[in-house]
Amino acid sequence: MGSTMERTTLEDQPTHGNLAILTKVDKLRELIGTKVALPQLVVVGDQSSGKSSVLEGLTGFGFPRDAELCTRYATQITCRRENVESINVSIIPHADSPAFEQERVKRFHRTLKEMSPESLAQLFKEANEAMGIRSSTNTTLSDGSTLPAFSEHILKIEKLGPNEEHFTVIDVPGIFRKETEGVTTEDDIELVMNMVKNYTTQEILKLAKRADPSMVRTMAVLTKPDLAIESTMQNIAISHVLGTRSDLLLGYYIVKNRGPDDADKTLEQGQADEKRFFSQSPWVVLRNTGKAGITALKARVRDLLIDLIKKEFPKLKTEVARELLGFRTQLDDMGQSRSNQHTQRAYLNRISEAFQTLARDALDAYYTGNKIFEERHDLRLITRVVEANEKYSDDMAINGHTRSFASNFTSEEDDTETRFIPQINKNRSTKVPEPEDGTYPELEEMFDPLDTVMPDISGQDDIMDYISGVYRDSRGLELGMVGGPLVSTMFKEQSKKWKPITLDYVSRVIWAVHHFIVQALETTCPDERVREELWSGYLLEELQKSYREAMDKAKYLLSIEREGIPLTLNHYFNDTLQKAQSGRLVSNIEKLGTEENLGMPDDNGVIVKSEPGIHLTWAQLKNFSFNMANSQYVQEYMHDLLKSYYKLSRKRFVDVVCQQAVNHHLLRGEGSPLQIFSTRMVLNLNEDQLDMIAAEDAPIKVRREKLGHAIEQFEHALKVLRGTD
Repeated sequence: MGSTMERTTLEDQPTHGNLAILTKVDKLRELIGTKVALPQLVVVGDQSSGKSSVLEGLTGFGFPRDAELCTRYATQITCRRENVESINVSIIPHADSPAFEQERVKRFHRTLKEMSPESLAQLFKEANEAMGIRSSTNTTLSDGSTLPAFSEHILKIEKLGPNEEHFTVIDVPGIFRKETEGVTTEDDIELVMNMVKNYTTQEILKLAKRADPSMVRTMAVLTKPDLAIESTMQNIAISHVLGTRSDLLLGYYIVKNRGPDDADKTLEQGQADEKRFFSQSPWVVLRNTGKAGITALKARVRDLLIDLIKKEFPKLKTEVARELLGFRTQLDDMGQSRSNQHTQRAYLNRISEAFQTLARDALDAYYTGNKIFEERHDLRLITRVVEANEKYSDDMAINGHTRSFASNFTSEEDDTETRFIPQINKNRSTKVPEPEDGTYPELEEMFDPLDTVMPDISGQDDIMDYISGVYRDSRGLELGMVGGPLVSTMFKEQSKKWKPITLDYVSRVIWAVHHFIVQALETTCPDERVREELWSGYLLEELQKSYREAMDKAKYLLSIEREGIPLTLNHYFNDTLQKAQSGRLVSNIEKLGTEENLGMPDDNGVIVKSEPGIHLTWAQLKNFSFNMANSQYVQEYMHDLLKSYYKLSRKRFVDVVCQQAVNHHLLRGEGSPLQIFSTRMVLNLNEDQLDMIAAEDAPIKVRREKLGHAIEQFEHALKVLRGTD
């Protein structure tokens, strides 16, 4: 028996090439075994189906029989030929476990000289304790929570010796389907099922059928044949092994497990019993099939493993390289780690620079600078502001006055413009939120709705009747002169619609600017938590402050223009007034004179006719007058004076509001909302503010650590595959 085993071992020992490839797979299994589908053989089955006994026969490793020490985690057993005999035990932490737990279980190391039942029982108890698995003497933690019955860590056992065969097998907990009160829970059932699926993607034969429909990768092992007393059950088992009823390409094998009465027997004694068992009827028919007994199973399993590795190994390098690239890309997408104030400030600086670049392009109409402007025309900020400016200017020119002015008899009565409005592509977003939309409630509390309510001017008299009333109620002893206070009163009345028109315009620009900032920040800062902290902790308050300053500036300009004494040094005022007066003079002359075709003599004395004109005699000219009362003359003068000043003031006021309240305070000024989120702001943040805004939260830190660890493992795995490690 002994010589036969020795001969089998030597003949079946893997060649040097096979040994090298098996060693590589062992290294890969330790590095990335849970992340990449490595070629491996896994023993799975229901609880108490005899898995441990099969593993004992395959590996020579005697598992404890204590029920409390049954398989509660995946166990990776590697046998390898070395000159020195030893047993090394460690724990491979589960990749998704917390970092502190990984470090804790990594510290577990044991070295055994022999595998006595006592030493193995103690080893498993210590491993269970290291993994935090529930025991009969320890079921809860200090915080009162219940310890788990199973673990996703891997117990790694390396059995080395001069007579060992290179062999690796993984044992996983047995599948069970019902809870046991005080022992297992529904969560335990799911954990074990997921563990089995992670290694095998199959639940015994049912799950195998789903993952391996043609059943070419599944081999069955029948256990405990000595318990099959009835001949019918014995014949069924024999027919499966012989292949007469097998639906598996790799077929069925059969082994005899050590029973409860064999606890004191050695593995060698157990194998001798197995050999005698298969020499008896009816099992003797299987003796020469090469499918009965642990020795035959061992040889077949090793051959299968080598064949599988050779078939799959070329694909591993590509898959590992692809996975490594994916991990690196994910880590790059996360940006630099933000574990201290320097990295946090650098992170915010990059975001602020990207924001400022987007804002600069939006203000300079450089819409090819970022692809977001192609479809998001609502973010073409300066274009939207120019549209608002033009609308404001038109509204002021057409609707800004309280009463329409009378004709001046000049050719420059209508100074409004007809603007060309381009057609908009309906497939693009050009709609900018407006105050009445309720899109940004954080802005609504800043403005008084009454500020934009237009005054009711229905039923009012015309401009000349109004001037006449003002004149009657305000005249003094002036001789034909109009005092400054009188003009101020009329101008304030005529411009009382300026306030609602102007404040409505400024508020709409604020909405457009705010909309751009919100969307630009979302584009440049994809981290929702950082964006929210930045927004609520700093930006919003500063933005609201800058918006109020813009509105206050518009109100200040309104007060200066409407409440003060009318004043201008612009010659345009006198030109306009003189043209109005000249227009009235020309109108009266036209009524008095006679229209004739006038001409001038040429060099030969011949009268050459020119354009038609008005002919007045000297008597008519000397006696010319407007023939009106002094009050009427003054009222007409008041009208021309008011109209000339109003026209100049309106144009001046519109320009100043656009230039100062909008362009400076809202767009380009140092304190404008578009300038708030800048590198200067980031530099002024203290350490606490930086940590609050830019520090990575726990899930991000954990994910970064896991990616870093995965990259290290896959880089090492790639070196193993290339033969450089």
